[in-house]
Amino acid sequence: MKGLELAESFFFHAVLPIIERKFPPLDDRYAAGLLGYGSDVLGHDDEWSRDHEWGPRCILWLDERDYARYAERLNMTLNEQLPASFRGYATRFRFDEEAGCLVPAPSEEEGFHHVAITTVTRYLKLQYGLTHLELTPFDWLCIPEQKLLELTRGRIFVDPVGDITAVREEFAYLPDDVWRYKLSYAWEKIKDYDVVGLCAARGDTLSARIMLYKVVEHVVRLTFLLNRAYCPGTMKWFSREFYALPRLAGEVGPRLESCLVLDDLGQSVLLLEEALSLLYEEQRRLEITRPCQLLPPSAYSRGQMSVSFADVQAALRDSLPVELQDCDTPGAIDQWVTNDDLLLFADNFRKFKYVYQDNEKIPRNDVGDLLL
Repeated sequence: MKGLELAESFFFHAVLPIIERKFPPLDDRYAAGLLGYGSDVLGHDDEWSRDHEWGPRCILWLDERDYARYAERLNMTLNEQLPASFRGYATRFRFDEEAGCLVPAPSEEEGFHHVAITTVTRYLKLQYGLTHLELTPFDWLCIPEQKLLELTRGRIFVDPVGDITAVREEFAYLPDDVWRYKLSYAWEKIKDYDVVGLCAARGDTLSARIMLYKVVEHVVRLTFLLNRAYCPGTMKWFSREFYALPRLAGEVGPRLESCLVLDDLGQSVLLLEEALSLLYEEQRRLEITRPCQLLPPSAYSRGQMSVSFADVQAALRDSLPVELQDCDTPGAIDQWVTNDDLLLFADNFRKFKYVYQDNEKIPRNDVGDLLL
């Protein structure tokens, strides 16, 4: 059984009867579903997924008044009256210090239920650091796509009020300006793929391989952007999510997979260029900027690339509003922050808004400053 199916059945056959019996005033005044972390939310869970953060679980979104009035009692009642197991899976969980996550409790006397009771306002504050839905471009640039994926995937089981459904629709995808800003950075990050061939020519195979892997990752992320699809934050699901994209993945993917295993790094670079040419044609087809063209490679490429995609990046930059053109920090945080802990919690990633908004520069006006 898949986790989403289990969660929905758990709500309707275990959680809902308790609410109807013990809290009739809540009828038609809350939403229930399963969003957030977990392979089950993406639909990728299997037998290896069931050792942690998997099982009979769901989220309840109450309105603010009902939360203040009923949340504590509802939580206690569920803890007391939910069955110890549902469809053969434990309904109680405990925090495992070694794994750093919730795991099924070994007995019904231990742990706690996995029904999160919250409000839409609290959910947005805790998960995204947001107090309203009127976001600036800098707000959007500080939200990792993994967190947007968590919000927009999964399933809502019931929502007669419509609030959490409206939020999911609001965050269905990036605003166009933010999307083009991220596209600009994505094209910029692949411009140095000639370094793969340069390192290989010098015999620095380890450097060449590492650079190749980095460029392939950027190509994958660029493909997600051109599909207007959120990219997962964990590498574990890159492949499945990538090949589920409606465009480009079927042509780009095999080229990327081949270039990673070829012994001849020169051939790998040629396959990279083929993949990038496909993305370039898609970029042109979308007509989201002024017409752009492939350019001759820079002399600094030392003969290690056939074309330059610099005009694509420049066209995207030219299409941005002034506030983003003047922004000194390129890309969104999940395009250049590699520490997963910083991208996981709103307490951390919301702090990066200052990085985008602060354009103060250290003065470089004295003799020799510009050469340092």
